[in-house]
Amino acid sequence: MAENDTTSTGDVSRRLIDAALGLAAEDGWRRLTMAAIAERAGVPLNAALRVHGSRNEVLRAMGHHVDAAMLDEALTFTDQDGPRDRLFDMLMRRFDALSPWRAGLAAIIKDLPADPGTFVVSMQGVYHSMGLALEAASLPADGFGGLATRKGLAAVYLSTMRVWTEDDTEDLSRTMAALDKNLDRAESVVGTLCRVIPCRGKGRGKGKGKAAPTPSPDADPAWTPEDAPGPDDRPSSGHAPA
Repeated sequence: MAENDTTSTGDVSRRLIDAALGLAAEDGWRRLTMAAIAERAGVPLNAALRVHGSRNEVLRAMGHHVDAAMLDEALTFTDQDGPRDRLFDMLMRRFDALSPWRAGLAAIIKDLPADPGTFVVSMQGVYHSMGLALEAASLPADGFGGLATRKGLAAVYLSTMRVWTEDDTEDLSRTMAALDKNLDRAESVVGTLCRVIPCRGKGRGKGKGKAAPTPSPDADPAWTPEDAPGPDDRPSSGHAPA
């Protein structure tokens, strides 16, 4: 593989991501090695390490992949789409992009309490991604207010992911209902979102004459933005890696 061949590098990266998440689903994440990932991907170890130097770098690469898919959704927005509509659609696009790796992600979440290094990487990625989502929704992501909003959106995302990992519906209706409910809760707590009219009749599953999804009992009943962990918080099985 030529080192300046970006197409080959991108292909190898995706193969390593698929291999890593596939192995995580089978055997867990905590003891997974780059040698095992490279072997499953069919890539020589030295070539794999030139692309991603560790399994946590593979996890970061997966996060960048889903960030790109999330921001692709932002390209479809119009002036009629409010910030809440945009956040709903981007986070659902994110869950769509994560779907091929759901079993592996569930295994990583299970292993996080015993893997603080992966926990820190995961939370750094979540906060970065939520900042991108806020900026694409025309909401502040920096400063005191922006950081509070980012923390609130991270709580929305993490709470919804707990439902998504077990959502066996073809159209992710349980996930949509949980996300809708969690955004409603965020509006009552986070000042920036409080000023946005709730999305009813827009967004995935809501437009084209469809009714808004009924909130699901699977949504976390005790969520508050304070539940969102910071990068230095201790890991728990409820925290998400992407």
